[in-house]
Amino acid sequence: MNNPSLYASAPNYYLYYFDLVESNDLIAELKKNRAEVVTFLEAIPDNRWDFAYGQDKWTAAQVIRHIIETERIFAYRALRFSRFDSTPLAGFNENHYIENLKAIPFTRSGLINEFETVRDSTISLFESMTSEMLAYKGEANGLPVNAEMLGFMIVGHTIHHMSVIESRYLD
Repeated sequence: MNNPSLYASAPNYYLYYFDLVESNDLIAELKKNRAEVVTFLEAIPDNRWDFAYGQDKWTAAQVIRHIIETERIFAYRALRFSRFDSTPLAGFNENHYIENLKAIPFTRSGLINEFETVRDSTISLFESMTSEMLAYKGEANGLPVNAEMLGFMIVGHTIHHMSVIESRYLD
């Protein structure tokens, strides 16, 4: 992605995720990524779904759950900021979230369906935003961000974790 104004105003750790996104067209990237992720998830072998590559590492299914939950949180933040809400929003502990779900089995079809549902909702949310809504800055996890940044973070974060699954879970 080549968007100098977005890069100049984003928190430093967002830049890695922005670099994983190909274009500046947020809606197109959300839609393209949706299709790529579903295809990728459908191809994960059954014996790798509940595989963790090390002690205290998440399973591939838990990584997908993390992607879904992070997207929900980022979309919520984007909604708040796009509605010009300046209330600072707290961070979250992804390890705590996954730890509290360990007793719940995740099926491939269930997670794929949930990912598609969440992504479709995210796309609809961002399609409803004006340029002013996308640009309004709020504070999340102690950092100044806007809805547009969060949208690109959703895509980049998903790409990052698909790459992790491919390199550490499928070899």
